[in-house]
Amino acid sequence: MGACISAPRACVGDRLRSKKTKKKNKKTTPITPVTSRNRRRVIRRRVSSRRSSDGSMERIDPSRPHDRSFSNPIYQVSGSIEEAWFDSVAIFDSDIEEEEYRSVPDDTFSVSGFEGASRSSTASLRDSIHDGAVEKDEGLLDNCGIIPSNCLPCLASTVPSVEKRNSLISSPPSARKKVTSKLSFKWREGNSSAALFSSKSFLQRPVAGLQVPFCPVEKKMLDCWSSIEPSSFKVRGENYFRDKKKDFAPNHAAYYPFGVDVFLTQRKIEHIARLVELPPANSLGKLPSILVVSVQIPLYPAAIFQNETDGEGISIVLYFKLSESYERDLPSHFQESILKLINDEVEKVKSFPMDTIVPFRERLKILGRVANVEDLHLSAPERKLMQAYNEKPVLSRPQHEFYSGENYFEIDIDMHRFGYISRKGFGAFLDRLKLCILDVGLTIQGNKAEELPEQVLCCIRLNGIEYKNYQQLGLNQEPPL
Repeated sequence: MGACISAPRACVGDRLRSKKTKKKNKKTTPITPVTSRNRRRVIRRRVSSRRSSDGSMERIDPSRPHDRSFSNPIYQVSGSIEEAWFDSVAIFDSDIEEEEYRSVPDDTFSVSGFEGASRSSTASLRDSIHDGAVEKDEGLLDNCGIIPSNCLPCLASTVPSVEKRNSLISSPPSARKKVTSKLSFKWREGNSSAALFSSKSFLQRPVAGLQVPFCPVEKKMLDCWSSIEPSSFKVRGENYFRDKKKDFAPNHAAYYPFGVDVFLTQRKIEHIARLVELPPANSLGKLPSILVVSVQIPLYPAAIFQNETDGEGISIVLYFKLSESYERDLPSHFQESILKLINDEVEKVKSFPMDTIVPFRERLKILGRVANVEDLHLSAPERKLMQAYNEKPVLSRPQHEFYSGENYFEIDIDMHRFGYISRKGFGAFLDRLKLCILDVGLTIQGNKAEELPEQVLCCIRLNGIEYKNYQQLGLNQEPPL
């Protein structure tokens, strides 16, 4: 804020005061002789006073230069200086030091020109004006004591006084929090997973599906994978658009699992199928013989103010092979949907105010559930969250990528790009991953009556995966000699 640079004669207050004096001069009033008492009264008007540091009143000599950091003496009618005004810069600095995000206090005025005056001081000022403590011809727009010939209302100084600066500097460190503790979080420094990665070797182009062993569903084993029936998942039923009910899916899937890999990664690895050795497969019709699903899970904590979408994590790679009887078992509309998904076709979607063109791949939907909720010994809030969101399907968009190769198709689901709430919840769940039995599946959402009931694209069970038991994946695309 700057001060008024116009001459006092041109100010609003001076004009108003001159008009009042002209009107008063027009009235016939008796002329009183000039006495010593009247002279003292006039001098008293022209002399302002301020409160010194020791609490006594100190007179201001008009011949002395005005102090720019001195506040308006009008606001010192009631209360101390600390009650009458505050330094805007000092408050701002203290807000930063305390790492608090607070708005301007309610008892301050900035628009009307009373910045720094509290409501109590303003009320006392109004009372003093009515009591005659301030003369009527001494308007609020008169010289406020900050700048000579200033015609604006007194504004709080933008430069803090030396005492306030010294008080801020001399304050103990315990009373001031560091700003960087919230805004400059660095997960790479001091990360607990650094020792984990340093002790793991690199696997160069390993054979796909040999890292995690297989075990039948009947055996209760951990750190393995199992095949499950597609009919164990609930999907949109044939009459979903009328009754909104979900039924168990038909007991046929397009792809069935044949292996699982878990890799530790210092950075996200996209198109991971090019770094592993896939088994040879013969082409069966129009669909690719192998489906690769890579789930990228971050190991670093989620942060609100930092948009970290890459770093240390896990890649859980699921391998599926095409069913030999898919042409007989699957309805024709679902086979066409798979082809549209692979060929990246688009479709017209009705919306307001006009129809839009969207990729067909946005229909890809994740089916997931925790099969052993009772074995996790969850707290009451965690149990409520699990009951609310367990087995709830979710569209994979926009955190998915697709890659095609020779006789295979890859789907990458990037959890690094999930929202903060989802990341935070899964981060708390990550330590219990070794105890969880997870059923995971994919489907293509049916948006029309002729596309129902929904079919399962692929599904698998993960039994207590302990990611700390696995190695890192090398980025060499050439096969080992």
